[in-house]
Amino acid sequence: MDGTNAPVGAALDTTTCPECGALAEVTERAVLESTDGPVEHARVQCVARHWFLLPAASLTSPSAPTPARTSLRS
Repeated sequence: MDGTNAPVGAALDTTTCPECGALAEVTERAVLESTDGPVEHARVQCVARHWFLLPAASLTSPSAPTPARTSLRS
């Protein structure tokens, strides 16, 4: 076993980072209760190390692959 929860050969669940627009991976999904009923949320982390917990309905499809930035803003 490789130590991850995903089966070997499984495709990554990807999206676009809400902050910088870089490629981001959905690392976890969960349904959280709200006053309007249950809402699916996703934990997202991008290649620039930003991370978010946001409603899954706000995820966007990643655009064509772009090269990773070579420098990060502080």
